[in-house]
Amino acid sequence: MTALVQELRQTLRMLWKHPGFTVVAVLTLALGIAANTAIFSVINAVLLAPLPFAEPERLALLWVQREADSREPVSAPDFLAWREGSRDAFEALAAVAAVPFNLAGEGTPERLRGASVSTNFFDVLGVEAALGTTFRSDPAGQSPWQVVVLSHELWQRRFGADAGVIGRTVRLNDRGYQVIGVMPARFTWPSITPVQALTQDRAELWVPAVKHDVPLFGPDVEQDFSQERNLHYLRVVGRLKQGVALEAASRALGLVAERRAREFPDTNAKAGVQVVALREQLVGNVRHVLWVLLGAVGLVLAIACANVANLFLVRATARRRELAVRVALGASRGRVVRQLLLESLLLALAAGAVGLLGAVWGVDVLLGMSTGELPRTTEVGLDGRVLAFTLFMSVLTGVLFGLVPAIQSSAPDLHTTLKGAGGQASPVGGRSRGALVVGEVALAVVLLIGAGLLLRSLWRLQAVEPGFQTDHALTWSLSLPPGDYPDERRQAAFFQDVVARVEALPGVKSAAAVVTLPFDGNDISLALFIEGRPPAEPGPQRTLGLQMVTPGYFRTLGIPLRQGRDFASTDTADTGPVVLVNAAAVRKFWPGADPLGQRVRIGSPEDGWRTVVGVVDDVRHGGPTADPRAELYVPIMQSTFPSMQFVARTEGEPLALAAAVRSAVAALDADLPVSQVRTLEAVVASATARQRFLSALVGVFAALALLLAGVGLYGVIAYMARQRTQEIGIRMALGARPEDVLRLVLGRGMRLAVLGVGLGLLAAWAATRVLASMLHEVSTTDPLTFGSLALLVLGVTLVATWLPARRATRVDPLVALKSE
Repeated sequence: MTALVQELRQTLRMLWKHPGFTVVAVLTLALGIAANTAIFSVINAVLLAPLPFAEPERLALLWVQREADSREPVSAPDFLAWREGSRDAFEALAAVAAVPFNLAGEGTPERLRGASVSTNFFDVLGVEAALGTTFRSDPAGQSPWQVVVLSHELWQRRFGADAGVIGRTVRLNDRGYQVIGVMPARFTWPSITPVQALTQDRAELWVPAVKHDVPLFGPDVEQDFSQERNLHYLRVVGRLKQGVALEAASRALGLVAERRAREFPDTNAKAGVQVVALREQLVGNVRHVLWVLLGAVGLVLAIACANVANLFLVRATARRRELAVRVALGASRGRVVRQLLLESLLLALAAGAVGLLGAVWGVDVLLGMSTGELPRTTEVGLDGRVLAFTLFMSVLTGVLFGLVPAIQSSAPDLHTTLKGAGGQASPVGGRSRGALVVGEVALAVVLLIGAGLLLRSLWRLQAVEPGFQTDHALTWSLSLPPGDYPDERRQAAFFQDVVARVEALPGVKSAAAVVTLPFDGNDISLALFIEGRPPAEPGPQRTLGLQMVTPGYFRTLGIPLRQGRDFASTDTADTGPVVLVNAAAVRKFWPGADPLGQRVRIGSPEDGWRTVVGVVDDVRHGGPTADPRAELYVPIMQSTFPSMQFVARTEGEPLALAAAVRSAVAALDADLPVSQVRTLEAVVASATARQRFLSALVGVFAALALLLAGVGLYGVIAYMARQRTQEIGIRMALGARPEDVLRLVLGRGMRLAVLGVGLGLLAAWAATRVLASMLHEVSTTDPLTFGSLALLVLGVTLVATWLPARRATRVDPLVALKSE
């Protein structure tokens, strides 16, 4: 122990005497450790930390499955049938539906993201309120009054964290709801708007179902959808019984689905059940992204370690005489190795401490760049597991960059070194430094090619024609409370009034309303029945998207009209029902025929007939990667929905119009909040947010890797040139020209660079396979990306080699020879 303490003191003195070396080594390693710690802290919260529910491994989400990889929401009748038929596999099932709520009566009106849930919802998840209580059912399974549970974030933001909020009545959708509870801060169950984007919109409040314990479909609490087999809008969560596996639960529900298919072939044919573990559903679509990022920063750390290892090799060469004296005086090889490893470990631990501080900032940057793409971000932090990871990475890097120099330096050639040749480079050390540089260049090539593929994919995504004009357009949303607007006529008239007032504002070219904007992640799909044809089998082959729009919608979004006419103000509830279809619907339902004049029904065979009066161009409603789907448009005066989205085409900056839009809506209804105010370009950009997030981070890591590799190559070539000063002086004294010296030094550096690029291309050819699912219209072996980035690396390494080579050509032969 005494010897170890002495070695520790000696090591600290040695590092203190060489502050330049110490600072460079610590900062180089800290950069890599900080990036790894930041990424791991997110992985820890998202993938490794337990979900904030009781026994979360027993929780699962249930979906309707009609095709191999499809997941559809559940209808209310199916949910009730599943709940009754799954008692052997599940302790209980609960249903969730996203419902917007307008909060009024206290301060500025605000639209809130809400969730209507079965009264046993919180019991199924196994969570209790942090303040107050959650829902309790009466024997009939219905809540006896209008009550609401608040999220912790809403309680703090809107109610000032006042414990006295329990028992108060708040106005939601123009109805009184009594606050009975506030959930814990970690409980952030989402309102689950898109099927595959469970993490985007987190519920701010929860209300219980009041009709047959079936959640609401919209803001009208009087509705009853318990018999609506065509309306799929519920997300179902279940708690497995102890010891029951997902496969067994799937089989049990499969039997229920088969029985339902026999009973209701018009809606349930081919409708199976898919049971997915809750964790898999919540994090499955980001797991791949996070592991790719961790791999990328791992490569950066490896390059940093190689750089520091090269520094140690250079420093060990300068200390060869000192180490030889120690060995000559009786120091064992193990003690020398221990001393040198102790130096590297102390440097690595110091780098870990600095890196931990950098990770705090890095996490904030990472979450800021994610733009809502990551789930459970409120749980990201530097906990014990993250600290243990940082300590492990620090020790590991200390061993990685210190072991080879320590072993090489522990067995010096005593005769040669003590004789006075200690300043000469060791051939073994030179090979080691060269191998480290080759590895750095190869790793940088892998990262650069990965980043290049992602950036090319992002460019392809952004170049996709969406089918509508995105510039100079402002969007916002309104949701009408059923108490003030009880029927569709009043709702449609209000929406028309909003459009008319906004169109009258200075700087507005046109305005319109639609039930769901393109690229917004929401969707309404219904079955189509065509007059004179037998109904198609249930499933995607007979469904199409439904849009409710105001006249002028297509002009406002710049969607061309192909055939027929647009909607007019005369298309009202008192005139014949009309619809427009898009080109994809024509290809799907009327291939080779003229759809104009055809009559259709939507939703159910009992719906009234509607006449097709026009055809419009396709829109990529589902986003840039989705093919245009079949869509049908109806005028809102003939069919509407209490929640609508608006778009205004402006002459100038769209966001400058936001205040005027709010004032126009307030003039019609002062208690109605205007929400989701943003540009249409921002809506479209959100569809590529994950690709931009991943591309930006991997691109930054790749640029850093290339910089580190270039610096490492520069250091090795510069050191080699200094060690060969005498040789270069002799060559020049014997007549060598500067260009000969330049060729000599450049040749050494470029051989290392070419070897590194070659190995990097081979490694990238294999490694980029993991990016296949993240690329759009780009191959994982895209030759343009591979070739151009290989040339970029060669160019950077050429510059890194040319600088010390040019300095070597300026060696004065007399000075070089005199130094000997």
